[in-house]
Amino acid sequence: MIVPTLGLPVEGYTTVDLPVERLWSAQLDVPRWHEWNTCFAWSTMVGGRVALGKTLLFVFNPIQRRFPYRLPAVAKIVELEPYERLTWEVKLPGFHALHSYRFERLDDDTCRYGSWEAAEGALYRVARGFWLAHFAYVCESSLRGARGLAGNGRPPR
Repeated sequence: MIVPTLGLPVEGYTTVDLPVERLWSAQLDVPRWHEWNTCFAWSTMVGGRVALGKTLLFVFNPIQRRFPYRLPAVAKIVELEPYERLTWEVKLPGFHALHSYRFERLDDDTCRYGSWEAAEGALYRVARGFWLAHFAYVCESSLRGARGLAGNGRPPR
C-alpha cells in the first residue's frame, strides 16, 4: 500500500451530466481514451477487455506540447468495482504508482467523476517535480475530457 508523501495524492473531482453507466462504459473503452482524454496518445488492454489482473499499455502525451517526449507505461488493473472505481498500478524498480478513476452516481442523469494518484520510491523522489506535474496533467485532462463526453454521451469520432 502506498503511503502518500508530500504533494500526494494528486486528486480532483467533477460533476458530469451523464448517467454513471455511460461514463463507466466510456472508461472501459480503453482504445478510445485518446479521443476524449488528451493526456493519452494511445492505450490498449492486453486481451481486449478491462479485467482485474489484466495488463494495460498506454502512452502519455507530454504535459506541454513544446516538450519533445512521449511517456510509455505498463500497468496492471488492481481494482475494478463497476460504476465505482477502476485502479491500475505501475511498478518499476524504485517507482510504484497507483492511479484510480472514481465514479459516483448522483442521480439517474448525473455522476461525480474523479482522478486520484499517488506514488512512492526513489525514482519518484528524485524527479518529484516532474511526477507531480504529470499527475496534475493527467487529472485535469481526465476531468475535462469526462465533462466533454456529456455533450453527446460518447467519445467524439
